Amino acid sequence: MELDWMQIVVISVLLGLILLYELSNTFKYYAKMTLYYTLLQIQALIIIILSLPRPRDPSNHRWASMLLSNTNGLFGIRAEVRGLHHLDYNKPAIVVANHQSSIDLMSMFSFGVWPKRCVVLGKKELLFFGPFGVSLYLCGTVFVDRLNPEKARSTMEKTAQHIKDKNIKVWIFPEGTRNRETGLLPFKKGAFHLAVQAQVPVIPIVFSSYSDFYSHREKRFGTGKFTITVLPPVSTEGKTSEDVNELTETVRKQMLTTYNETSMQRMESNGLN
Repeated sequence: MELDWMQIVVISVLLGLILLYELSNTFKYYAKMTLYYTLLQIQALIIIILSLPRPRDPSNHRWASMLLSNTNGLFGIRAEVRGLHHLDYNKPAIVVANHQSSIDLMSMFSFGVWPKRCVVLGKKELLFFGPFGVSLYLCGTVFVDRLNPEKARSTMEKTAQHIKDKNIKVWIFPEGTRNRETGLLPFKKGAFHLAVQAQVPVIPIVFSSYSDFYSHREKRFGTGKFTITVLPPVSTEGKTSEDVNELTETVRKQMLTTYNETSMQRMESNGLN
């Protein structure tokens, strides 16, 4: 059977795309990121439907865990999880984690580290990110207007009370933005003010470097493995606002030490050092 010109064009384009994917890291990066964001929006639509009976309920995050638990396998991302027993803490807490990329969502939901009755504290702009933003709202995300300090302060005060009243945990990225370099950015103090105000412990979670398989700057997105470490809770009992600076630096130093150690171990185990 002879192929018509349209079939020839389609086959040629497909072969060209496959060749580009195999030969160009940049093309592969954009192709995989496009697939990743597309899947997030599709999964968000499913989460919206499943969350409508109980809007703003933190337990709706179980749908995200269920859906995203398969995403890491699709992209060939694996993780070694350490210290998971520290998340068995069944009381309110502030969970702080380092922020490297949008693929942190896989780190949060694909490997069993998402705590029970936990919500995210994020920037208000996320609310307008299509179905993904709506799903965040329905899962109880606390949105902060970073451009309006007075509103942000009011939100944090209400959240401190909400933490105690509803017995929830709040997940915060204290760097405040994605860190595309190695190490950790300076921590903003909001998470630690919140922990002190609510008199709840801080539970640090450290994602080792993704550099083995992912780099935004180098436009590289391959397959690989990283380490997730849950550190012991840091008490805030009896602490006041005067202790926030010391608390912030103490937690950051613990997390930075763990980040450096686990990132180096991962590089050595992968033969990259």
